[in-house]
Amino acid sequence: MTAPPPRDQSLDSFRGSDVLLMILVNVQGSDADAFGFLKHAAWNGLTLADIVFPVFLLIVGLSAPLALDRTGAVINWAAIIRRAALLFGIGVGLSWLIRPSFDPDMIRWSGVLQRIAIVYLVCAVVIIMQRGMGLAIGMATLILVVHTWMLLHVGAPSGGGPSMEPGMGISGWLDQNFIPGKVLRKTWEPEGILSTFPAVANGLIGLAIMRWIKSGSGAVGKLFGAGLALLLCGWVMTAIIPINKNLWTASFTLTTCGIGILIWACLKAAWPLIGSSRIAAQIARWTVTLGQAALTLYVVHTLLIAIIVRKLPNGDTVWTVSYKALASTGLSPPLASLLYACVAAGLSCAILPWLRRRGWILRV
Repeated sequence: MTAPPPRDQSLDSFRGSDVLLMILVNVQGSDADAFGFLKHAAWNGLTLADIVFPVFLLIVGLSAPLALDRTGAVINWAAIIRRAALLFGIGVGLSWLIRPSFDPDMIRWSGVLQRIAIVYLVCAVVIIMQRGMGLAIGMATLILVVHTWMLLHVGAPSGGGPSMEPGMGISGWLDQNFIPGKVLRKTWEPEGILSTFPAVANGLIGLAIMRWIKSGSGAVGKLFGAGLALLLCGWVMTAIIPINKNLWTASFTLTTCGIGILIWACLKAAWPLIGSSRIAAQIARWTVTLGQAALTLYVVHTLLIAIIVRKLPNGDTVWTVSYKALASTGLSPPLASLLYACVAAGLSCAILPWLRRRGWILRV
């Protein structure tokens, strides 16, 4: 019997904090009223909301070697494929619950958990193929170079030159012609076909960095160096291609990876000191708990969304009616929107201990 995967509590805390922020972004009372940093950039640009998902994919890559590289671990292809398939299937199922329909054209096959499943599967395969970090770095570099070239030089086969406008160019064409079922934005998909490749690079960069810091001493210094280098590369790439989450451009990939690594470096450096403050230690333990049940927390918050998007007899959704009631208290619109998200996050977190006591924490 092999030992259970080692835990890095600072990484668990990072994951839990990121999922919590994801909920705050996803369940704003009103996107129009929300603070600007909690809204996604309309197209080009970068906000706090834009950083959340790519950082989570980075964490997927950082976490994978901890489980699959451990001494005595037996590589179980069936378990790896099963985990990826379950993540993908849960993602499709949750999307269906939000928009239930038996029309195959209304089923959304792309989504957050689906993309996480793909990133995890690729990272697992790379880990098995090579013990070092060279393959991960090489693949990430190749993906970003090819993806950038395609966006800049390849137009839609149906006509028209290269374009990075919404639904245009090769990216929009692939989404419109090869994604089965529902395309969320009609002419393009936030988790589309072409943008999934550089999203995989986020995971591969995390994989390479985790193997690098495990190979010797000075982990925190290495993390700070890697984060700054990635940020610099992302800034240089903006001269060639803009930062764009929807297209998941190379500049977006490198910038978000740099930010994520620097945040984890700060957290990892501060972790030994957290115990000196009782409040900080309690917050840390709470975020570690959230990080170790991240999938369950994400599913719970999505089920909450599936409930509040239901329409009432007057045609309004539960979401709209409940937010209007909160906004009518006199709070400024941004604060009311944020408070609504905090209540949703609080409800999602509050149910976790109850689920844990019953052994209902999802582990795929």
